[in-house]
Amino acid sequence: MKCFYCGAEKCKPKYKKQCHKVDPTFGPFDLYACDSCGSLSTDPLPTAERLSEFYINYEKFRPDWYNAASGAGALAAQYRFYASRAARPVRSGQTWLDVGAGHGEVSNLLSDLRPGSSGNAIDIGERPVALSDSVTYQSIDLNKDNWLGMIGRQFDHVFSVAVWEHVRTPQQFARESLSLVSSGGTLTMICPDYGSLASQVLGRSWPYFEPGEHISIPTRKGARICLEKAVGNLGVGQFDIKVSRLNVGYSIRYLFDVLRLKSLAAITPSNLSLPLPTGILIAEATRRR
Repeated sequence: MKCFYCGAEKCKPKYKKQCHKVDPTFGPFDLYACDSCGSLSTDPLPTAERLSEFYINYEKFRPDWYNAASGAGALAAQYRFYASRAARPVRSGQTWLDVGAGHGEVSNLLSDLRPGSSGNAIDIGERPVALSDSVTYQSIDLNKDNWLGMIGRQFDHVFSVAVWEHVRTPQQFARESLSLVSSGGTLTMICPDYGSLASQVLGRSWPYFEPGEHISIPTRKGARICLEKAVGNLGVGQFDIKVSRLNVGYSIRYLFDVLRLKSLAAITPSNLSLPLPTGILIAEATRRR
């Protein structure tokens, strides 16, 4: 099969007949590692319809430890970290788009960090109840072919957090996301890194190993090649591309929940956090004026 990110033809089987960890009816899937860039791809692809059904009912398919951590506020540290990272290039008076906004956690924080900016968000569900009134929202399925046309405009800054690994066509998604960036603007994509030490050491126990849900996972090399190919196919000018590893500020309580150390999680304040090398990359593309 062909690599979803770099397009190389040689991919070797890595995991066979894998199902989603929470929904065993979602699968089985075979996962392949690219011989060229090392990124992980899925075969067969879940249909767009099956994915739509899955994401509309997304909360039902979260592990118990994840739901417990979320309910205790232990995920807030991650959202603060992502929002502060996404906010770096944003200036007062500029526009931004949160692609795959979830419940609006990052959008809300970004609105607070950059109150003079104009925020926009899209995702598959209805407008999140908790989303700030200052953020414009559209309900859009990113795995449908017409999603880009539903937006119909460009933004100074576009960012997606934990989205790239969920889409059926990562190269197309990269190209479409880049096309949303106006002159002088940036695209920021944060996602798991299959080439990370955490991924290689933990294997199927890696928290981001989610067959069927995480349809593909790039390496830093795969992410860079994918963006470079997307820029070349667009023909709309030049982008400066940077891809690097990212230590994310995680709640210590969340870490204990992931490791199933319930007694320690129960006595740990949810607001204690530290940056951890859990296997995340950040890809940034700045469009030249």
